[in-house]
Amino acid sequence: MSAELRERLAPLFGAARRIADPGDTLGKRARRELPDQTRLSPASVELALARCLETGASDVELGRFSSRTPKSPRSHVLLSANVFTAALRAIATGLVASPRVFVRASRREPKMAEFLAEAAPSSFSLTHELRPEPGDQVFAYGSDATFDALRRTFPEGTLLRAHGPGFGAAAVESAAVTPQEEAELARTLSYDVALFDQRGCLSPRVVWFEGPLERARSFTRAVAWALVERERELPPGELAQRERAERELQRAALTYAGHVEPAGAGFVALLEEPPPHPPELGARSLLVIACADAADAARPHAAKVTTHATAGSAQFSAKLARILAKSRASVWGKLQSPPFDGPVDLRSLPDLD
Repeated sequence: MSAELRERLAPLFGAARRIADPGDTLGKRARRELPDQTRLSPASVELALARCLETGASDVELGRFSSRTPKSPRSHVLLSANVFTAALRAIATGLVASPRVFVRASRREPKMAEFLAEAAPSSFSLTHELRPEPGDQVFAYGSDATFDALRRTFPEGTLLRAHGPGFGAAAVESAAVTPQEEAELARTLSYDVALFDQRGCLSPRVVWFEGPLERARSFTRAVAWALVERERELPPGELAQRERAERELQRAALTYAGHVEPAGAGFVALLEEPPPHPPELGARSLLVIACADAADAARPHAAKVTTHATAGSAQFSAKLARILAKSRASVWGKLQSPPFDGPVDLRSLPDLD
């Protein structure tokens, strides 16, 4: 990792430290303005700033970040609104690729990019429209429909690095985990679910539970109880009408297909058979799938999994890692705060390592 790259990123990290600091004037403004912008509760914003906003990185992490990021004359970043702290890493990705970076913030949540630009004005340029030239890279975060529109708009020769829909996952090998350990896993997983009200591409939405059905039922109850506890500590924010309708539709369908445990505003559903297309739940809800082989259950969905955590033997974890080879291997409770060693979503990166 070059001294030039660290110097290029230093103002951005300095801006993040100011935003993370509740005593800084910028940190105070962020805490006042971000809840309305993000539709998260103040407590959830505070947790995200504490756990998910990167304020520095080691030389090893930055060296890996650099090796994973192709270079270009200029880079452009299209931000998503779902996870406000993700703006920092997305902009940093642009800076690792090029010293000239142009950023278009989400219209639904522009504040985080504006705070970073205010505190690090020379690092990147905010713009209302991305105008890449052939040979430039565009790091875009959003839906497949958004990427299709960009491909039609950008000139030939533009390199689009699309980070699209996905979800986090976890897997348990019950033969290697005690019931007491399962309760602790449920507690730590509840923070991953609660962060950003489960709107991010790293948010866990499914747990593959390898073992007897009765143990899976017990784990499902433990997760539901943990989510109720998290709701007392971290009240959910405002849901859009579409989100509320989708949650109730999923709850009704899963009540018919399996067993549903209430979990405060959300729920935890247990299915006895892996479905061909597991629903990508949100609004603080989770799907537990009882199965004979977690790796086999995960295999059809590997392309959608962005990050995963396992609990079990070394062989169990290694098998899941092979199946989910494009996914980040993480730990319970930190699925939404990976090392600062590249974009959070590694699925679309070229093989540069």
